[in-house]
Amino acid sequence: MAAETDLKRAFDTVFSVPSSRVWKSARGRPYWVELEGRQASIAGPLYSIVENGGCEYVYARTDRAFTGVHDPESLRRRLLEWHGALVALLEKFVPASEAEEADMAFMRSNVAELRSLIDRAVEIESRRWGTR
Repeated sequence: MAAETDLKRAFDTVFSVPSSRVWKSARGRPYWVELEGRQASIAGPLYSIVENGGCEYVYARTDRAFTGVHDPESLRRRLLEWHGALVALLEKFVPASEAEEADMAFMRSNVAELRSLIDRAVEIESRRWGTR
């Protein structure tokens, strides 16, 4: 029970805190908003795992996003692929001031937490499947 509560808290932190954050620069928040589409694709399966204990719906989908995702390991690969694309876009933000450096540090920290959340959620999914 504590692990599930901790996972829910981590999910809320990664996906909710940025919207209530007081951004330090004029460029930080708009740049983050541009990245939200990438984050949303990752959020769906993670949310299902956090709220329902699994994301069975993903495996039955045949759309472009989830074609080839048929078990927890392929889910992990897809989520990490999307995470890598998110990191690459994030790194295009070149801070030009201390305020922007602070925003970049926050964004990097959040994306690192997202990576950890992916690992933890897929571990739960793997246990559900009996593969771990």
